[in-house]
Amino acid sequence: MVTDSYNFFKHFPESKLTPDSVGTVYNDINTYFRHCLNPLSKEEIIDATCKTFLSSVKLLKRAMYSLDEVMSVKKLVEQLRECKEELDHHRVTVIELQQTVINSQKEQLNSVKTSAEKVKAYSTVLAQNCAAVSSSPVVKKYSQEPTQTQSSKRDKNLVIFGLPETTERLTKNNVDGLFAELNEKPKVNEMKRIGEKNEKGPRPLLVSFERRATLMALLRKSRQLKNSENFSAVYLSPDLTPIQIRERKALIQTLKKLRTEDPGGKYYIRNNIIQVE
Repeated sequence: MVTDSYNFFKHFPESKLTPDSVGTVYNDINTYFRHCLNPLSKEEIIDATCKTFLSSVKLLKRAMYSLDEVMSVKKLVEQLRECKEELDHHRVTVIELQQTVINSQKEQLNSVKTSAEKVKAYSTVLAQNCAAVSSSPVVKKYSQEPTQTQSSKRDKNLVIFGLPETTERLTKNNVDGLFAELNEKPKVNEMKRIGEKNEKGPRPLLVSFERRATLMALLRKSRQLKNSENFSAVYLSPDLTPIQIRERKALIQTLKKLRTEDPGGKYYIRNNIIQVE
């Protein structure tokens, strides 16, 4: 009988041993032993009781494992909740950053619009200045288009400002020294002073070359004269027509006005056009 009882517990399906079924199984065990105790000896009863106790312990262990699993699930749910809260917080941060970027872009766009309006206004002023200069009698006098021969000659002419006005021989020596300062030794066709002599300062000196490349080479190196010991006050320029000179002066006046009204702007002249960065 004890063997039958033992086999009963041995082959009882463990998959059915859950925390909810522990009490039911324990009652079934007591009922079964009440029917079987009369024919058993004292030793057999003790043996059966011990085995029953071990089976109960095993059932309790499985119930504790099931409880640990439940607690793990609760802990996992709590972690998921915390992750969701953190994700919501980051989402709010991203939205705030996006709004900041949008506001910054709007400010930049407004700044560009303001600069464009300023440039448009300055262009209007420039057009008015050019119209005023073009309509003056002096400009009309010199507004005739130069012939092809005259243009060709001007393309090879250099105008030197600030060179002391002395004798012709000393002037030639000064010009040679100026060109030597720029590491150039060009072939000069003609040299002459421009305009009437006055006490305000030396008149510009017009120098003609055989090749335009010679003129361009000297103009490219003319910035070196700023650091020269003997020719820092000398300025080199291409030979411009009277109308080009007046247009250049009008551009410079407009440029000065722009820089005064907008100190933070970067204005400069390139290809006879006022540029802005």
